[in-house]
Amino acid sequence: MNKKKFIAAGAAVGLAATLFAVAPAANAEPVANGPVIVGSDTLQDVVNALANGTNISGGNVRSTAGSANAGSFDATGSVSIQTKSGGNRFGRPNGSGDGVKALSRSIDGQPFTSATPSAPANVVISNQVDVARSSSGATVVANGPLLYIPFGRDALAYAHSGGANAAFDNLDQATLKGIFECTITQVGGVTVTPVIPQTGSGTRNDWIAKVGIGTLGGCVVVGQEHDTNSLADGSPFPANAITPISAAQWVAQNTGAGVDRRGAGVKIGSPIAGVSPVTGTGASTVPNPTYYANSTWGRDTYLVVENARVTAGDAKFDPNLANLVSNATTKLGNTQSTLPGQAGSVKKKFGFLAPSTTTPFRAALRS
Repeated sequence: MNKKKFIAAGAAVGLAATLFAVAPAANAEPVANGPVIVGSDTLQDVVNALANGTNISGGNVRSTAGSANAGSFDATGSVSIQTKSGGNRFGRPNGSGDGVKALSRSIDGQPFTSATPSAPANVVISNQVDVARSSSGATVVANGPLLYIPFGRDALAYAHSGGANAAFDNLDQATLKGIFECTITQVGGVTVTPVIPQTGSGTRNDWIAKVGIGTLGGCVVVGQEHDTNSLADGSPFPANAITPISAAQWVAQNTGAGVDRRGAGVKIGSPIAGVSPVTGTGASTVPNPTYYANSTWGRDTYLVVENARVTAGDAKFDPNLANLVSNATTKLGNTQSTLPGQAGSVKKKFGFLAPSTTTPFRAALRS
């Protein structure tokens, strides 16, 4: 099984890394001498913290690639990025789909065009991306060139600026479908504005699939995922807006673990009556395991790499990359949260629980 091979490879490189305690950070333009990570907005804050080093869990944790440091690029920021010395500048991958697409073009050498507006088109980015953050899975393809490594358990919910209007707090699946297909235009007696994340977002794709949306209606507007500032005061979107949101992101933004992008007065809502995605408030906000375990709204998240590069014995095997994504104590693939020095304990502080499975799977390159 490839999982065993790359975990063993990580151990062979040497699992003890020099750790130092720093506050969790999200740096848009990292400087690193190791693997490059791009993609999902959902995972960016926690992966940034692990790559840069953090003591948020009460232990010193840094996910290194052997003797090298990883560089994790945010989903938003400058239109284009340069990830490695001498490499071409290319459009910043914004979201899971865009990140996996960039990784795919880094592998096959075909030109890459980001979903980021105004980004340079058709740029060759061979060997410029090593890992993609992904909040959604993919179709299993035996012997596919990509390997999806389970990272943590998240859940989909929605954020809204309905304020004190209790009708916004629990909208069932059928109502959400009608809102985003624009066949339902009012909630609690007021006009509702559905806001969908940008193209290339895994959260966008998961929301459409989980809600069962056939075609997005003409009343739907596009916004950056997990940034609800634009929902707060009716500008640029009308008041009483609603948008899908990662429960893990909501936890991290409330506790201060992640970058706070909450709009004033914006609340989290649940499509499951009587079951909130999170419990507690403010710095005490934590995931609700019952909601996360739901077969519709819960979701596993992933790190995506080229399978050959983390498989011991393959001609393309990269021991440093295999070390970075292994399930050893401080590495990105770790999902245990018993001890404060485990990467899984850091993930929990950012709102992620253990994934439903730790078994990686193979998939095709993304076109």
